[in-house]
Amino acid sequence: MEIFDNHGFHTGRMISFSKSVYRSKYPDNDIVFNANIFIPKNGNVFKGDLDITFDCEKLQQICDELGKEMIITTESVGWYAKGKKYKDIEEHAHAKFIPNQKVYFRRVYDGLHGIKVGNMTIITSKGIDWIEKEFTKNKMKE
Repeated sequence: MEIFDNHGFHTGRMISFSKSVYRSKYPDNDIVFNANIFIPKNGNVFKGDLDITFDCEKLQQICDELGKEMIITTESVGWYAKGKKYKDIEEHAHAKFIPNQKVYFRRVYDGLHGIKVGNMTIITSKGIDWIEKEFTKNKMKE
């Protein structure tokens, strides 16, 4: 969707050439490599790397402009999502943005859960609840 491009979220976006180096540089950040963003009735509208800690304000702006909830999932949940209803995908979402909020919602995990994709089972974290996360004013370190 053009709106994501306008905010610097191009399909296939990479925030680092090394996931392990990036995670060690920002150990407390909410990072989803190969993330998928879904919105109701439009399905998967973005695929690429996200550092939600740094990207949250821009993601909220997109959500506000769309006027629709957005959920962020891992890559493997994106595989599972094909042909599924938004509500089913949301059960496996990592984060959620709701229009006109000053916080985003992050999944609290407890254990593992298997989801079926064709003849394959993907093991993913089992989300049990949502917690509010405040937008950070942190800027990316050089």
